[in-house]
Amino acid sequence: MDFNEIPVDRLEPATLIEIGPNYRNVGILPWPEKAFIVGQKLATGTLAAGAIQEITRADQAIALFGRGSIGAEQVAYFKKANRNTPLYVIALPDAGGALKATGTFTFAGSPTSSVVLRFKIGGRQVRMTALSSDAVAALATKLAAAINADLDMVVTATAAAGVVTVTSRHGGEVGNEIDLRVDTKAQPLPAGLTCTVVAMAGGSGNPDVQPALDLLVSTWATKLTHPWSDATNLAKTAEWLRVRYLATSKLDCHGFVFMGGTYGQLTTFGNLTNSPFLTMAGLKKSPTPSWAMAASAMGIASFHLTDDPARQLKSLVLPGVEAPAEVDQFLDEENDLLLRNGISTFDCLSDGAVTISRMITTYKKTTLDIADRAWLDIMVPVTMSRIRYDWSVYINLMYPRSKLVDDDSDASFATRQDNDQDAGTAVVTPKRMAGSWAARCKLYGEKVWIENVQRTLRESVFQRSTDDRNRLESRQQVVIVGNLMVFAGRLEFQV
Repeated sequence: MDFNEIPVDRLEPATLIEIGPNYRNVGILPWPEKAFIVGQKLATGTLAAGAIQEITRADQAIALFGRGSIGAEQVAYFKKANRNTPLYVIALPDAGGALKATGTFTFAGSPTSSVVLRFKIGGRQVRMTALSSDAVAALATKLAAAINADLDMVVTATAAAGVVTVTSRHGGEVGNEIDLRVDTKAQPLPAGLTCTVVAMAGGSGNPDVQPALDLLVSTWATKLTHPWSDATNLAKTAEWLRVRYLATSKLDCHGFVFMGGTYGQLTTFGNLTNSPFLTMAGLKKSPTPSWAMAASAMGIASFHLTDDPARQLKSLVLPGVEAPAEVDQFLDEENDLLLRNGISTFDCLSDGAVTISRMITTYKKTTLDIADRAWLDIMVPVTMSRIRYDWSVYINLMYPRSKLVDDDSDASFATRQDNDQDAGTAVVTPKRMAGSWAARCKLYGEKVWIENVQRTLRESVFQRSTDDRNRLESRQQVVIVGNLMVFAGRLEFQV
């Protein structure tokens, strides 16, 4: 028998009993889910550059990123969707020389009756009382004051001659995505009064995400989101995710970056990357900012894919995310085409809620430019990450100090006890490792992560390297379980 603590040669009489766990029949090992938000901070934010901070309560982010910051809003939406997954944050300030986006509300005419008017800015409601005696200058002053009264608003406002100018608190293209609207659905404008909205524009110069990614070069992180959807930051994010998934890294992480836009803009957006480890999506004219949507989606994915990595996320609600007006919602045919271009899709409910339709990656083709759907659904990389993690940890638990011998070697018959065919930590052979793989696959099959388990075992190969006698090599085949995405049937009636 093999021992770790008891010497083989001992003369002094003693009763020595070594205690240790036997992992032979251990169940699925816990997956250490750990989500990261890289957020944009204001000058008032206290989180220093290069610092990583755990967040347990949403209001912690107000001080860390600054009140009215994008980072604080990202955290708030994640926490609405997921209060259980460990969440960590990194803050980046505005880029030097960045330009801030602006937009306007312009009043004309005069209200014929007094009424409480409603507006929405970045999904946040703003209310003001319009009196029948108010001139446009007074209305603009009231609206600007109401906007500035909400200290969590990601914009500030000024008023002059009936025009309210809204300015993003942050510099960069990210400010262009802040939605401005008169909420006529909640309260129509009174007769005689109009309000013209000019969308946010002119923001330029997003921060560079690379310093934040470099902080996590050797840190375990399973999910990550940031608010910058420009091509440069997307390329850096996709490459960072690719390197983490390599066999030499095994720090698997999945990214979420969203953008608001038209069908054409989102199609272009989806084709900026071809990554199995990045999910991109967006809606047209949703009141909710894209960074908030992404944080919410990441929160939902973190929670439910930890419970079951192989189960699709269809029908799950994104808390706090508001659907576009019906006229701005994508048609089914447009959603189908968006999926083909790497954009995840959503369903908009009659009550204004948004649910996940199909969450995918941006992977569309091989490196040979051949169309391919192998990594299409988010469940594929996530399930493979879960299996790789479980299998790697299991090997380390079962065979931390094992000697490697051939199957037909005399030493291959060594066992820990006469009736035990498992060599435990002392000796491992290709066949014994194959047996361990079979045991794990049984668990994966019971969890319905994979199917056709017997086929998996037949097609998996374990062999000792002919070049390095300390190296055991394998090719392990799995068939990830499918999901009911499409039901096609023919319903016939008899005549």
